[in-house]
Amino acid sequence: MQPTPDQPAAPNAHSGENERPKRVADRVADTLLARFAAGDYLPGERLPGERQLAEDMNVSRVSVRAALQKLKTRGYLRAVQGGGTELLSSTGIEMDVAMTDLVRGSITNLADLMELRRTLETWAARRAAENATDEQLAELRATFQQVHDPRRAAKYRTEDDHRLHMMIARASGSIIYYHLMKMLHDVLHTALDEIRFHIFAGPQFDNMVQNHHRAIIDAIAARDPDRAEQAMYEHLGAVINHVTERNPKAAKD
Repeated sequence: MQPTPDQPAAPNAHSGENERPKRVADRVADTLLARFAAGDYLPGERLPGERQLAEDMNVSRVSVRAALQKLKTRGYLRAVQGGGTELLSSTGIEMDVAMTDLVRGSITNLADLMELRRTLETWAARRAAENATDEQLAELRATFQQVHDPRRAAKYRTEDDHRLHMMIARASGSIIYYHLMKMLHDVLHTALDEIRFHIFAGPQFDNMVQNHHRAIIDAIAARDPDRAEQAMYEHLGAVINHVTERNPKAAKD
């Protein structure tokens, strides 16, 4: 009699008497983790429903449900209001709250974070110019218009800015980079909030950011890696300069 999908095969006689085959739920969880690593699902995206996953993997919904619960417990997934499951992190690791507090409590730490961000994002802008699809370019253009719509409420600035940069991260074609930036979301959110509201709040800074964003997107759309890299470098460099100029303690010797 052949084992059913939810009946693991008998232990291999050569594998050792103390070894047991993985439970079906564990195998389902491993399959999902492999898909996360491959970029089949990205942070913030909903997974297919239990029924669809069960049919796709030829297992029962009970096994799928157990696998999803396991991944929720480990920090990979979370339940979505209204039903469904969302990928929270491909690594299962949430950004350390202490790091967020370090950025919030020190302008020097904020400047350090922006320096690190500039190194990462100039690389991403270059990759985006090489790899962005036509669909991603159209999404970038549309998002730019929404982010810098003068009718858009100021309270959405931070999240809008982050969303635009995450779209560039996705267009880079690197799933590793995308997940790294997603892990940094909480810290970057705090940093951007500090910059946009507490340090440089005002139309002059917003106009500067708009011009920089336009230059970055234009370079990516032109498939010009050098110009995209330079535009991102200048954009984040200007932000760092504003931080250090307005807060001398953050300036590097």
